[in-house]
Amino acid sequence: MIHRVVITGAESTGKTTLAQALADYYGEPWTKEFVRDYVEELDRELQPADLEPIARGQLAAEDDKLEQAQRLIIHDTNILSSIIYAGHYFQVELDWVDKRFKERNYTLYLLCMPDIPWEADTGQRESPVVRALLHQTFKAKLNSLKLPYVEIHGPKEERLQKAIENIERRTLKTLNVKD
Repeated sequence: MIHRVVITGAESTGKTTLAQALADYYGEPWTKEFVRDYVEELDRELQPADLEPIARGQLAAEDDKLEQAQRLIIHDTNILSSIIYAGHYFQVELDWVDKRFKERNYTLYLLCMPDIPWEADTGQRESPVVRALLHQTFKAKLNSLKLPYVEIHGPKEERLQKAIENIERRTLKTLNVKD
């Protein structure tokens, strides 16, 4: 069984940094957040019509490196982020995306807290105020869906250590991680 660990949360909360560090630590693949590259290639603002290709791209990205995984795969966000952002920015739900999400099995979510300095990123991030609102939205969604998650906070090294401890605690028997 390959365990899927999802790094999730609002904008500018250290998700990519943590995903890369965990992939390096475990020597396992990680998947990038699809929408980041998608937005960089656009020469305009995102529109509701972009939600379908973003969702399809995110799902493909999540599955693309799965065959390279030995024990686990780290996802720098997953399709749940696409669902939350579609609702937040466009008040849109895509039924097929919700259905596909429910069919997938993610072992653990690491919810990155907005307790690190916010960094601007044109076209990708809105504001620290929106970050706080989105954090609450992510947390509420994880709770309402009863998904297994742990809040990750503090400086970079503390975040990495807490993530490793929780991954090993929840998957130790099947991962055969050495102490």
